[in-house]
Amino acid sequence: MRGKKPKERERYVLRMGDGSLVEVSREVYLEWYQSRRREKYQIERNLKYGVCSLDVIEENGGFLKKDGHMRNEPEEDTLKKLCMEMLQEGLKSLSEQDAYLIHLLFFEEITIKDAAQICGCSRKTIQNRRKRILEQLREIMGEMGIAGGCF
Repeated sequence: MRGKKPKERERYVLRMGDGSLVEVSREVYLEWYQSRRREKYQIERNLKYGVCSLDVIEENGGFLKKDGHMRNEPEEDTLKKLCMEMLQEGLKSLSEQDAYLIHLLFFEEITIKDAAQICGCSRKTIQNRRKRILEQLREIMGEMGIAGGCF
């Protein structure tokens, strides 16, 4: 387990949903503690970067119906098509190398590690380039009138 570990104790106790305490082994407690830290990290990360999950899209009346099938409403299809066209225009304003990296990472779903091998650079370089390119693309899309969110 990475990060700060809890102090050694005689007993390890977890509080259940109803408020009762249950004694557990050290291994179970450490696994629970680690998962709690991971969940807290994910929540903080989502708030910082504005990550949008499928659950949030569905709650906000996104593109999925309650039964999981795609909606075929003309307004939504038109809006989605318009946003995709604007995204393509935004990608055209990037340099050829930057557009190629975004194509690899998001359209071909290549991992950062594989993209680093393809581009002949380190994984950290790809991460830094991706962050810079996405920020640049966010500014370009903002100028076109599309700000954040999912489409």
